[in-house]
Amino acid sequence: MEFIGEYRFNASAQDVWLALNDPEVLKQTIPGCDRMERITPTDYAGHLKVDLGLFNAGFSGTIKLSELNPPTNYRITVEAHAVLIGTASGSAKVRLIDEPAGAVLYYQAETALGGRLAKFGAKLMHGTATRYADKFFARFAEAMAHRNGVGNGAIERLPPG
Repeated sequence: MEFIGEYRFNASAQDVWLALNDPEVLKQTIPGCDRMERITPTDYAGHLKVDLGLFNAGFSGTIKLSELNPPTNYRITVEAHAVLIGTASGSAKVRLIDEPAGAVLYYQAETALGGRLAKFGAKLMHGTATRYADKFFARFAEAMAHRNGVGNGAIERLPPG
């Protein structure tokens, strides 16, 4: 499955970059995340609980950052697994651009599902993943505003293109 998205933040690309690489911000903003820790400067480990509509699942996983070019772009690779449910993996290219109205984050991601997750079908998983991305970015904007002492965590989801 492929996902693309664009979000505008009320902050600079540098501020967004720093927040995206802070495990405490990630823990607060990833829906269902109850653990996130930095293992190395480019590797994280965590756990999250996901509501998949028909059931809830707990995933343990890793995040690896590569192709780093601070503060403008990098690749995020995720591998997660839930006992009896299956696996989810994927990677996303993330690009940040400073504009007068705030930084714009562009991402293009690909995911793969295995086990029982793969049987639910791409349509159900695509909708769930899109809702989680929107929740994450809304929470992320609020956490970033609090972190930077900015008045609000304004975020705007931009139409792809």
